[in-house]
Amino acid sequence: MRAIIVAANINIASKILSMCKTRGRLLCWSFISSASGFVGPNNVAIPNKHRTINILAQGRPSGGVDDDDIMSSQNSHVLEATTTHREELLDLQTHTLRKSPADTLASLSKACERLGVDTWDVYGDFGESDAEQSYLRQFEAEVAHHFGKEDGVFCLSGGMAQSIALLINARRHASATLDDDVVGTEKTLAFACHPTSHLLLHENNHFSEFLGMEAAVISPNPGSTKGIDNIQYDPEALKEDGCYGMEPVRLSHVQNLFSSMDGSALATPALTYPNLKPINSTDISTLILELPHREIGGKLTPWEEVEEISHLCKKSGIKYHCDGARIFEASVGYGHKSVTETAKPFTSIYVSFYKGLGAISGAMLLGDAEFCSEARVWLRRMGGNLYSVLPYAISSWDGFRRYCLSGDAHTVDEGTDYNQSQLLNRVYDNKVFGNRQTKLARVLELLVANTKIASIVHFDPVKPETNMVHGYLRMSYDECMAALKSVEHGSGIRVLRSCSGSINKFNDQKFGCR
Repeated sequence: MRAIIVAANINIASKILSMCKTRGRLLCWSFISSASGFVGPNNVAIPNKHRTINILAQGRPSGGVDDDDIMSSQNSHVLEATTTHREELLDLQTHTLRKSPADTLASLSKACERLGVDTWDVYGDFGESDAEQSYLRQFEAEVAHHFGKEDGVFCLSGGMAQSIALLINARRHASATLDDDVVGTEKTLAFACHPTSHLLLHENNHFSEFLGMEAAVISPNPGSTKGIDNIQYDPEALKEDGCYGMEPVRLSHVQNLFSSMDGSALATPALTYPNLKPINSTDISTLILELPHREIGGKLTPWEEVEEISHLCKKSGIKYHCDGARIFEASVGYGHKSVTETAKPFTSIYVSFYKGLGAISGAMLLGDAEFCSEARVWLRRMGGNLYSVLPYAISSWDGFRRYCLSGDAHTVDEGTDYNQSQLLNRVYDNKVFGNRQTKLARVLELLVANTKIASIVHFDPVKPETNMVHGYLRMSYDECMAALKSVEHGSGIRVLRSCSGSINKFNDQKFGCR
């Protein structure tokens, strides 16, 4: 669960605005509208003609103020934050409202009853092909059904899921293109992705060190932006400087990459990261598209281009994989009625359960039956089939049903009992994620409509494409941390745990922390 807080009271707001005026820098942070129960009566966004204070507060099970009444009033006052110590700190850095460990584990018992789970999985139930004998197979089959795929494999993490997908595709591709290679030459195993891909920025080059693969970086700004082009790509510089204004993967970017591998005299030769190896059109086995692009504020590749890239990959013999850690949010951003439509162009998809669905941890790799059968073998080889994954799988399954299936998150209370047969008849429903995006867009409209706030806060993208956006504020790192600590101490609300103190200059804009 995240929230937008410019200030918790008038004094803090005045202090922040004063600091912003005297400093010429911008602080960057992320806004994400999420969490079940985050509904109208508990969202506070308070505009005032003279002293605008905006708070997007975490939803509560009861009470609160009607946001429509508040937003219609031009003379509303900010709810004063108390300085008393609270037993529970409201942490807005999390994707959903996190309970205490004790309450979370207690809720798993109720979830098992709701889901009809009365047996344990054992080493991933790999020997159980009958869904009636394995709750894990039932869970995987249910998610695969709603995504329009033949099968799914539950994994402990997205990093493991995507590594398995890359490895399977690379080995198959290498075998299929063996006859095309020159005898005696070493085969380069490569995949293509956006420069802000999680695999490049946050996994310590696992794809290279563990899988022996190379990355062909799809440059959004060929030849113009330091740290992005393959020949000089530096993930650490990108993380430090930020990604303000960067585009998502576009069809033209993919076409440029492919042309650089076809021997064209007009194209700059493609080199991989991290070892700067030259590659040709037969080396890339997978193209990864993240939906939405997290590091650039939740931007989406235009849907018609998503489909065109799919056709291009198929023509080139390249597997098209979706990094769908936030695919539920992306699906709403595209205006799709179900994730089946969003998943259709891709040969495989990774889905996360701990982000927008509030699970303890967990992911799923989706694809055709043969692909998933091989994925289970690699899951075992990578040590991912624990003796039992029940706590993670149950919280993931329960989260999927509560947030994604009709009648769950917005009508079913945590203590409500429902039986297996009723849930099997439910259909996919994106209402929860649609509400999150609508609320975030509404808050941003209020912020940018105020000239004082608009002069110090920048958003990228300007209009949210999902329930995520990046905000840039003219403030130094030290000032930011002081303001965050002040709000946390005075209100019991932790807006952000930390931020980095780098400076980025893009299009003559200087941004502070990110």
